[in-house]
Amino acid sequence: MPRLYYDRTKPYTKTIKYFDNYNATASVDKPLAYIIPQAWGKIIELYKLNNVTMRRLAHDTTLNLQMYYIGDYKTPSKPYEGHYLHSNVKLNPVDMNIKFYTGDYVVYTNQPLNRYIVETLEPQGVDSFFAWNFFDSVLGEKEYFSDYVFEDVAAGLLKTDPELKKKLEDEKLKDPKLANSASAQLYFVYRNSPYFEKHIFATR
Repeated sequence: MPRLYYDRTKPYTKTIKYFDNYNATASVDKPLAYIIPQAWGKIIELYKLNNVTMRRLAHDTTLNLQMYYIGDYKTPSKPYEGHYLHSNVKLNPVDMNIKFYTGDYVVYTNQPLNRYIVETLEPQGVDSFFAWNFFDSVLGEKEYFSDYVFEDVAAGLLKTDPELKKKLEDEKLKDPKLANSASAQLYFVYRNSPYFEKHIFATR
């Protein structure tokens, strides 16, 4: 059968299109800085390899910052380059007080590598660290509750928090599955209570 091969004895010329501009499908305002907790060692290692300038916090501090909850994302059934790339990431930005600790890394964006910094730390970026699974542990819920213990707590919360009670009743009207499931209602109260993990990146 015929086979493809390159004839290296003859010159070959081909005109290649040159794409020197593009239309953005998503954009984000570059923040003053990002703070990376030192627990994310792999991210810190990659930033050091790429000569990103970072400073470390000299003491524990609490800051009011914009954080993201991951509202939705898609993941393929097969890996690519050893990763299950996330795409179509939807974000729910929330302003909240976050405590950081001595040694955590501050990454200012007024440096030559600012585009690399933004595109890797903004979760919706095509080649962000979130897309490449570096932050997948935030998608897992680590804390939970025991029904027989939390039922009394949930009942108390609904008595003392009329806003939470109304939110539950409104959701029950919209969602028949929630209205007909005691465990789902208990979990709804838990997710909207002070006991729920504030740092889990999931739809709230």
